[in-house]
Amino acid sequence: MSDRICGCNALTAAGIVTSLQTVILVMALSSTGIILDRYRLWTSDTNFYVNNTVATTMQPGTHNIPTKWSQAWVELAMAWYVAFACFWLFSLFIVCLSFKYYRPVFVLPNFIALIVGIFMNAFGFAVLLGRLLDVNKTYRTDGYEDAMIIYVMAFLLFVFIINFLFIFCMNHYHKYLQLRYGTQIPKFIQTRNMPPPRTQQTNYAEDY
Repeated sequence: MSDRICGCNALTAAGIVTSLQTVILVMALSSTGIILDRYRLWTSDTNFYVNNTVATTMQPGTHNIPTKWSQAWVELAMAWYVAFACFWLFSLFIVCLSFKYYRPVFVLPNFIALIVGIFMNAFGFAVLLGRLLDVNKTYRTDGYEDAMIIYVMAFLLFVFIINFLFIFCMNHYHKYLQLRYGTQIPKFIQTRNMPPPRTQQTNYAEDY
């Protein structure tokens, strides 16, 4: 009952979750952007290194280079994740409007982005894991790009887990706005329906 009257806990949780989403989203977007931007260069450098030094000492049949299928999946998955992150970031801007206009519909895009984010983070983690497992165990972590991929995988797994907490908090905030909807008049409606201020009229006839 107190939450219906005040709603301070829901507002505080929504503000904190929105801020955390922004920070985590910027980090995830920059991490996947690095892989998307440099993966083609990393792949060419790795092939050059392997063909000139390691290939002379390798045993025949050793699978030390990822196949073109796993390389293509990495670039495609990172491109999809960057596109999804742009939608996620746009949904956060819409959520900010709910703090002013008290409309539960403004929370729905972010709620959908969080649900899709669970699958997208799991998909990105699986694609990067498949890229590492596509190479022989001896050569999985022998390059700079492989170490970078492992760090990004750990971060995507963290985002996958924390998205469940974000969904719980935003769902609580959406319910709070539904209870408050109709009782709280937005500011732009208040200013539009307010009567014009009265001006005090002075009776100058009394002075004469």
